[in-house]
Amino acid sequence: MAVRCQNILSDARYLKFRERYYDDFAAYVLENCPETPTWQQMEMIEACSMPGARVGVASGHGTGKSWVLAWLLDWHLRTFPHSNAILTATNIEQARSVVWKYLDGVIERMETMYPWMRGFFVKETRRYYARPFKDSWYVLPKTASKSAPENMAGQHNNNLLIVVDEASGVDDAIHGVLRGALTHRRNRYVMTSQPTRPGGHFAEAMRNLARKEGNGSGGIYTAITMNSEESPLVSLQFIREKLYEYGGHHSPEYQIKVLGRFPDNMGGYLIPRQWAEDCQYTEITFPDDDWGYVLLCDVAEGVHRDSSVGHLVKMAGRDDKRLVQSLLCEEFLDLNEKEFARWIASKYHEYPNLTVAVDGDGAGRTVILELEEQGIPVVSIHWGLPCHTTAAQRRYSNLRAFAHCKLREAIFEKRFRGPHMRKFVDQVSQLPYKLDERGRYAMTPKEKMRAEGIKSPDLSDTCCFAFLVDYVPAGVGDSAKSRQNKFLEMAKAWVGE
Repeated sequence: MAVRCQNILSDARYLKFRERYYDDFAAYVLENCPETPTWQQMEMIEACSMPGARVGVASGHGTGKSWVLAWLLDWHLRTFPHSNAILTATNIEQARSVVWKYLDGVIERMETMYPWMRGFFVKETRRYYARPFKDSWYVLPKTASKSAPENMAGQHNNNLLIVVDEASGVDDAIHGVLRGALTHRRNRYVMTSQPTRPGGHFAEAMRNLARKEGNGSGGIYTAITMNSEESPLVSLQFIREKLYEYGGHHSPEYQIKVLGRFPDNMGGYLIPRQWAEDCQYTEITFPDDDWGYVLLCDVAEGVHRDSSVGHLVKMAGRDDKRLVQSLLCEEFLDLNEKEFARWIASKYHEYPNLTVAVDGDGAGRTVILELEEQGIPVVSIHWGLPCHTTAAQRRYSNLRAFAHCKLREAIFEKRFRGPHMRKFVDQVSQLPYKLDERGRYAMTPKEKMRAEGIKSPDLSDTCCFAFLVDYVPAGVGDSAKSRQNKFLEMAKAWVGE
């Protein structure tokens, strides 16, 4: 019976293993992995093999970069005695959960290939290490915290690997601290990310600091793009779905999350002026029996400061089938909250099954209370809140961004007819936005818009509200007249008539 070595460094089999795969990550994967890497993964693998590698990978969905990272971390731990590897990201729990999941499969495969290694390399929830060197030979996930970049300092080792996932969103101060640890010629620095930010160290690595194609000279980083459209791992059906979901090749979201490239337009205005003008003439066909009236109201913060807007629309459909047509749009510069509430109440009694939606923040709270005292139900809009679904939270910073993007989609798809007003065109075509560090749509705050000379888009806001509320079919239940009579009977009973 063979005697098991207590220290893997004393095992002749390990010495032979280390010699075989030392600085040869490609051989490690190709000879031990049951799956054949794609050509995109091989490009990343070969770049990471080199001692002193500096690698930037801009990737779309599903290209297999996390799978490569799992093999990379395992190779580095098993091949270089007393090595250190750091996996970091702005959201380390998400990054760790993905890479750790793949790492489970890598470990299982390596222990099948080399059963004598079993027990020498131990994976825990927050550490992967070589026994008995838990504190000196390890892979360690760490959060890249913008508020405390100094927490990333202190890592120095002849064999040090730093992997920065979501690198586009990592603050440059953190990149500076991490790169400050790369003092040995063998240290490796690997960044992977969707290209969500046009500035910062990751963007510089993919552009100005990238080695020139051909001779590989003139720069620091090997810059690699893993385009989902070109990946053998990504289905044509998935690409078609994302083309529709993100709004086509011209969409910044599609360029970032599928093409893996910095978009042509990271910001600017959300809706082109020509779209806003054209949508005033869009012909919309509504179903005969499933549509309703909705009154969308934005309340001014003060008389003569900005406008209160009451926007009556005809609405049908839900989600991406929503149809909206403007019927009446009125602005009021000189109405206080109580007067505006009375105007809304008059419309409520005029249109059957009218749904009333009011901006619930600021002065809108007073209007809502006034209406509720009159027995009028109100949908309160709070669009500073996060989106309701996880999928939407990944795409939009809050409900305001969600509603604006849904308005844009409806205009583009000829599902929205706007009011014939010059102010509508002016406001809808001057809605500044950006994609945040997580690649989500984020609308510019109104305070910043005001500082840039853009007036409060009160009318435009009511158009966006149409994608945050539902409707009651106009033909369902009591008619407007019978509902009015019911309120009259209630009033008579109250006064004792």
